[in-house]
Amino acid sequence: MQLLEVINKPFMISSLIAVLSSQSMADTACITTSMVTQDIIICSQESFMKIDRILNTQYQELASELKKPLKPNLLSTQRSWIKLKDHQCDIYNDASYGREGPIERLSCIKHFTSFRLSEIIYLRTGVIGDGFYNALSIINKKITTGNHSKAIEYIGGQTDYGQPWLEYAQQNCSMALKLHGELTDECMARMRFHMQIN
Repeated sequence: MQLLEVINKPFMISSLIAVLSSQSMADTACITTSMVTQDIIICSQESFMKIDRILNTQYQELASELKKPLKPNLLSTQRSWIKLKDHQCDIYNDASYGREGPIERLSCIKHFTSFRLSEIIYLRTGVIGDGFYNALSIINKKITTGNHSKAIEYIGGQTDYGQPWLEYAQQNCSMALKLHGELTDECMARMRFHMQIN
């Protein structure tokens, strides 16, 4: 009988915790039609959590597939990306952004997480799905009339996005060169292309 009481207590406690957590989760469900700031933040946070899980899975897969000499490069590049993301998105913590600041910050974080996910998939597969080369082809055909170098400069520009960006871009492009032979000037233009979207 005492054993049954001991077994039932943890079960009751865990059941209570499950019920309370499901109630608290129900209170914070995403309401996509709401225009209330807190609801927008909740939906945005849910969206971010999904893409962040996918990024983490892809990163772990890439890390497990890489040859040992490249693993420190991947870790260093990832740390540089985190610094870049924080540098670009933490500005929205400033009070001058008001109630919209948290929404803008989450939007920025989702953008940079999507950007990194695209790069991780590229590093894993060699398939670039970011639209850069499609845009480059159009610019090359319609504006620079076949001058590939000018098209790269036109689409990538020469904007200086600061030290965190430069550190990340150089490390990521170094990996792209080692894994897939992507030319550094094209890769750096691709990195600028992503920044212009933000």
